[in-house]
Amino acid sequence: MDDNGFSATVLGKLPLADSVWRLLRFSMADDWLEDLWARERGRCYERDLKFSTLAHLITDALLEHDGSGAQAFERGREDNILPVALSSAYEKLGNLPMGLSETFLEEGAQRMDAVLPAVPAVDPLPACWKEFEVFGGDGKAIKHVHRLLKPLRGLRAGILGARASVGLNLSTGTTVAMVGHLDGEAGEAALTERLLPKFATAAGLKEWVLVLDRLYCNLSFPRKVLKAFGHFIIRYCSNTTFVPDPERPAQESCDAEGHRIVQEWGWLGKVPTEDRVYVRRITKFLADGKEISIITDLLDPEKFSAEAMLLTYRSRWGIETVFQQITEVFSLKHLIGTKPKAVLFQLSICLLLYNALQVIRSHLASHQKCEAQKISIEKLFDDVQRQMVSVNELVDVETLIGLLDEEPTAGELRTFLQERLRDTWSDRWWKAPSSGRGGHQKVKIRVLGNHTSTYRVLQQDREQKRGSPTASVRP
Repeated sequence: MDDNGFSATVLGKLPLADSVWRLLRFSMADDWLEDLWARERGRCYERDLKFSTLAHLITDALLEHDGSGAQAFERGREDNILPVALSSAYEKLGNLPMGLSETFLEEGAQRMDAVLPAVPAVDPLPACWKEFEVFGGDGKAIKHVHRLLKPLRGLRAGILGARASVGLNLSTGTTVAMVGHLDGEAGEAALTERLLPKFATAAGLKEWVLVLDRLYCNLSFPRKVLKAFGHFIIRYCSNTTFVPDPERPAQESCDAEGHRIVQEWGWLGKVPTEDRVYVRRITKFLADGKEISIITDLLDPEKFSAEAMLLTYRSRWGIETVFQQITEVFSLKHLIGTKPKAVLFQLSICLLLYNALQVIRSHLASHQKCEAQKISIEKLFDDVQRQMVSVNELVDVETLIGLLDEEPTAGELRTFLQERLRDTWSDRWWKAPSSGRGGHQKVKIRVLGNHTSTYRVLQQDREQKRGSPTASVRP
């Protein structure tokens, strides 16, 4: 068997690696990266090391080397891909313009979204959003900065590398844009405000809705969303006064679980002004005496039911899940560069790789006739990483590129992925069911001497279960 036949056989047995290779080759094509660099490079320049080469090496570090830039760069030197010293690669990474990182994610996400299944098997959002695009937004402070720079050495304080606000499409589960700031202590609300025109662009001709946490429940941010021709669902914060409309009485109902729901109409802000925002406040009273309240400018309770609005707000947690997964799964806790610009570029690649996994997960979900969220992206990535490493070790890069044919259109690649992943499945990829117990106990119990042993704690627990008198845990 010749090299091409062997390589084709290897690729045929590794459908996840085959799919990810093709997807990244389409979404991170060299001609697009070169055009992006020409538009966004600012005062930076290229001599020996191209931006496209650096982007692919960082991608390899995150996909195959658990976030180790040194391993990716050293292998690049060995394979004659990296034409400069490692220190030069790190220096170039630390000087990439912030606008380049932002545009890289925004345009890369658009290329990635074109390959999603045309119709998801199960839409995770209520049916009232059929004609809308629904987005979530939140801020991310990037931690885990290594103290390699001389001014950072010896500092005992926690160090933030940079900060960004990220937008997520709550229907597809893919990130759409980010806005960064080099100062990790920068305010989140101002960054999210800069995301608003990017949401409008991502929505295209559709109306769009932005789902936010209580930080944005004030007198100014809802007006800014409306000014950007969007709608909002925001967690209500009691720091902002809600004045009920005396001409529109409140409505009460119960959801399927028997929880009481109250809908009120009125204004944000106690001082009557012309620019006060008229909103609907929806409050759900929980069994433990707590309540959750949201405000929205969508006033029609028939078209946008209270239950649908509350369910949509719950889906905002998806953006927090993205942050957790890119930190733990895509090695954002292992920062390749120390400078803020390097940190933001790594974040943008992590978010684009998350989108790639989300595309693969969506195609798998369409065959399983389930929501994409039912499939664990962590377990899926484990097998993607294993297969990517296998391909990298067994197949020559040039041979692999030759096997991938010409660059397809988005429609052709979508069709290919749909067929390629049709018979690709493992029950290991199902997400573990929730225990319903709310996680581990968060109450801290002090012990005598401030230390004990596992053996003594387990012994005490056995005695308590047998009905023995309670004894304090002793060192």
